[in-house]
Amino acid sequence: MTDPELRTLLDDPAEVLRHDRAGLRARIDALPDDHGGVGREVFTQAEAVFGSAPATPAEFASWLHFAATVLGHREYAARVAAAEPGLPWRTVWAWWRPVGAHEAAPNLSGDRSAEVYEAGGVPLLKVRALWCEDTWFDLATGGPRPAPAEDTAEPYEEDEPDGPWLFDGDDESWALRGPDGWEEPIPLDGGRYVFLDARGVAVVEQNDTALADWPTGGADSAGPVPADGGPWFRPGTGNAAGPLTAARLDGVFGPSAVLRLPAADQPAALTHAPTRTLLAEAGLPRHWAAGVTSFALADEPLGTGPEGLLRVGEFDLGHCDPGEVFVHPGTGAVGMRQPDGSHGPGGDAVFPLVRDLESFVRFLEGVRRHMGACWDPYPGEEGVKDFLRAMEAVDAGALAEGAPGAEVWEHLFASITELGVDGY
Repeated sequence: MTDPELRTLLDDPAEVLRHDRAGLRARIDALPDDHGGVGREVFTQAEAVFGSAPATPAEFASWLHFAATVLGHREYAARVAAAEPGLPWRTVWAWWRPVGAHEAAPNLSGDRSAEVYEAGGVPLLKVRALWCEDTWFDLATGGPRPAPAEDTAEPYEEDEPDGPWLFDGDDESWALRGPDGWEEPIPLDGGRYVFLDARGVAVVEQNDTALADWPTGGADSAGPVPADGGPWFRPGTGNAAGPLTAARLDGVFGPSAVLRLPAADQPAALTHAPTRTLLAEAGLPRHWAAGVTSFALADEPLGTGPEGLLRVGEFDLGHCDPGEVFVHPGTGAVGMRQPDGSHGPGGDAVFPLVRDLESFVRFLEGVRRHMGACWDPYPGEEGVKDFLRAMEAVDAGALAEGAPGAEVWEHLFASITELGVDGY
């Protein structure tokens, strides 16, 4: 069933707000996975974040506006606001991980903070987290900004609101449903607030005109009931299953943390063409960490190693011998040596670890990409299962029971599948 009229309906937020949500949801669930557009993305994302509980069209418009902003569909968000001027709040900007998206950033799991400053007359927001580089934003627009020069940023004092806070649980506050995890916002001038949780940061603005007659009773802090079907993304818009590219690795590890070796700088002994292409075009992460384990490239990447192999780098596995990683120059196969046998057969011999260097990079990238979804999943989101399925698709043989390197990957993957954000 393609329901050709449904895409046109969903892509018009005014039509969406006029229709029964349950009826739309049933029609969406009947669609093939490859059928739909921006409207289907926004509708399913709104319900994935806020749940399937009943809401007035005005409040649902706020949910749609948030979802569209998070997904980067700013034009759709503007059309939502135009279609429902009585929405109780709108999203000014958001740096947020959508439900069902496996992205390395933002990952604000664990210790995190958001602080407001002023530099050169411009209000700025600094976001700091354990697993995310310090990031600065223009507070008004959400545009990324370079860190201000030292000693030029001053704390930006804002007045607390005289009345109730948006999404406050107090009985005098408005009866609204906020995203799971929104607590203790930073109040700003003009009825704006900064909300921060493990999935990201958002600046939202209350609509005083709409809220003047809004029922009170406090915000609903109960977790949302996920809608059947979950979020949907247009085919081809995600990059988790796509080829490894320079832009993709830069986005996960940071441009300065990826090494690329032009063909002229690669050792002549390396004859495996796919490996040579990977090194020159996509690159290798210089450093990788997850929990109490880490990986670092060798000081001389692809220098001569044992048994005619080329040295890639070394795992710090915690409380045991390091794991030295090598690549075979002719086949591209990746192996490891860990003498004490804590992970693998032990001894001085190199044992098979993973099919090739591309799969090795994909495993490391996969851990970084899925960290947030594993440590802080949304209600109904199966981050760990999604991660393990994705890694199985990379090289199932390396993870199979009894495979020489299976214990190594089990140890490394446990940093996000079994251990918490602090490595415990």
